[in-house]
Amino acid sequence: MPKAPYATDETAETFRPYGVGYVEMACGLRVESRLRESSVGDLRIGMPMALELIPVRRDEDGTELLTFQFRASPETA
Repeated sequence: MPKAPYATDETAETFRPYGVGYVEMACGLRVESRLRESSVGDLRIGMPMALELIPVRRDEDGTELLTFQFRASPETA
């Protein structure tokens, strides 16, 4: 499990590893982001990526909170 301030509803039993990397946008901006793929063998520099929203946890009011991650674009998966 990642250390604080990582705040999710995951437990040690439900946590799934993920990758972290830089994704370059069409405008040239690079974003450090969570990657769905956790295996280095599934990733390559320059591969097309797609943005997706994923649930992280629920707040005290029960509202689902989301974050973003990137995944291999369908053309490369």
